[in-house]
Amino acid sequence: MKEYSFLNGNYIPALIAYEYRGYVISAWARPESTNSSTSVGIVYERGQFGSIIQVHRIEGECFEIKEQAEQHGLQLCKEWIDQQKTELTVVLAERIRPSR
Repeated sequence: MKEYSFLNGNYIPALIAYEYRGYVISAWARPESTNSSTSVGIVYERGQFGSIIQVHRIEGECFEIKEQAEQHGLQLCKEWIDQQKTELTVVLAERIRPSR
């Protein structure tokens, strides 16, 4: 079995994507050293004709455990989406409120 590391230019890690509130999100742990990784989250929207478009990238904290960094990246994506949905709800509510 071949050993892979982030220093090996021939290895491309697979990203798992999830659906969350109409968006597609993924996260990964960007290696910073041999014992730490930064959480990175990416938010995508589905475009026309099945395309997927990146709409936001979030860099978070540094973690010693890769899986913790990945989970934190997903959480950052969810929080960003929730914030967007909250802001949209406020804007829509203001638009439909009758003027006095």
